[in-house]
Amino acid sequence: MKPIAWSHSSLSDFRNCPKAFYRKRIAKDVLDPPNDAGLAGDYMHKVFEMYLKSGGTAILPSTYPTNIRDWPQGLKTPDRYKDYLDKILLGPGMLLVENKYAINRDMQPCMFLATDVWCRSILDVLRIDGEMAWSLDHKTGKRKEDTRQLKLSALQIFAHHPEVMRVSTRYCWLVAGVVDKSMYTRDQVVELWAEFIPDLRQYVQAFKTETFVPRPSGLCNGWCPVTDCEFWKPKRSR
Repeated sequence: MKPIAWSHSSLSDFRNCPKAFYRKRIAKDVLDPPNDAGLAGDYMHKVFEMYLKSGGTAILPSTYPTNIRDWPQGLKTPDRYKDYLDKILLGPGMLLVENKYAINRDMQPCMFLATDVWCRSILDVLRIDGEMAWSLDHKTGKRKEDTRQLKLSALQIFAHHPEVMRVSTRYCWLVAGVVDKSMYTRDQVVELWAEFIPDLRQYVQAFKTETFVPRPSGLCNGWCPVTDCEFWKPKRSR
């Protein structure tokens, strides 16, 4: 089997459980059921994208969408993030919103749907001002300590924008009201890729041998859609 192009989310799926990854993304015979937290995150990203691309002229809704019954606790309506978005608009340099990036196995830029694409990323917000870039990711869920997505964003920016020497990356946790920042420089590119290499070797090997071994975790307790797996168990009743 030829390995398919990966992203931060798909590689995370593979790390969590290769079998679930295969069933969801290769065989495609199971799907993660939609949940209100995911729907709310998608909704907020779309509204923020429209507002930023309009230069601040689009209307930010002051109500929650009716298709989401259980709105995540602590997440405000879009209009209450106007100041946050306006600060983004006032930043220096060129603004790019929900920009798509892709590279091939030679770590060279390519089209998002190119036949030789190896890795894809979509950056929520990117500002480029000469040798400096700022990358920002809106986060609508619980705060987590994981900088891998930020590192991959920096690697995509360095690959596609040779003029950029430094990238300030940020997770903006909308519920917690906290910003986690990490700074990366172009001379760290090899070091940053080294963090992904062990997982990517396992990823390629799984395709080569057509072996996607299940990896038991707490997700097996009713959260995984692969219900015919030997490790799957129903959710515990409260």
